[in-house]
Amino acid sequence: MKKLLILTFCLLSIFLVTAFASLFGLLTYKDRGYDWQWLGFPIIDSGVQIARTTDTHQLLLRKLYIPQSLEISVYTTMNNKLLLRFSYFDSCHSADEPIVAKLKINQRPADDVTFDCDNTNIYSYRAVVNHLDKATIYINNSNLTVNFDEWNIAEIQKDQFKQLHSDYFKQLGEPSKYQWSRD
Repeated sequence: MKKLLILTFCLLSIFLVTAFASLFGLLTYKDRGYDWQWLGFPIIDSGVQIARTTDTHQLLLRKLYIPQSLEISVYTTMNNKLLLRFSYFDSCHSADEPIVAKLKINQRPADDVTFDCDNTNIYSYRAVVNHLDKATIYINNSNLTVNFDEWNIAEIQKDQFKQLHSDYFKQLGEPSKYQWSRD
């Protein structure tokens, strides 16, 4: 009985260490120099990560989809619209090697979109939208549907709005920690 208890404890310890290492690995995977944090508890919640840029203090959200080799990130444009960025982790070496994918955002019909080779030698595509509910992407025989309800997108728009109107929020007694610095 004692051996079984020790074996169970050892297996549980190995499982917990592996799970922790995997979760930490997801924070540092393709981090692009950002200090990613979990938006919620990654096993229970959505697995969405959040970071703030060091130059403009803009909030970014992302989620990694390792089986599909995709990263989907969301951040705001200058006029507080949402920029949806898809990164496909397949190495490329020139702009002459685009990949065509099918993308459906919200209620729009599916469109063919072109993923171009960016300066980090991965394929990427960007779309600007007013709001995000759901996106479905079909790329290289892989299909992925993303529900943005779990992403707390309103928080990044609120954060940018507070930075843009910091004097107003300072008068209300809710000063923004960061000043607008994207001009």
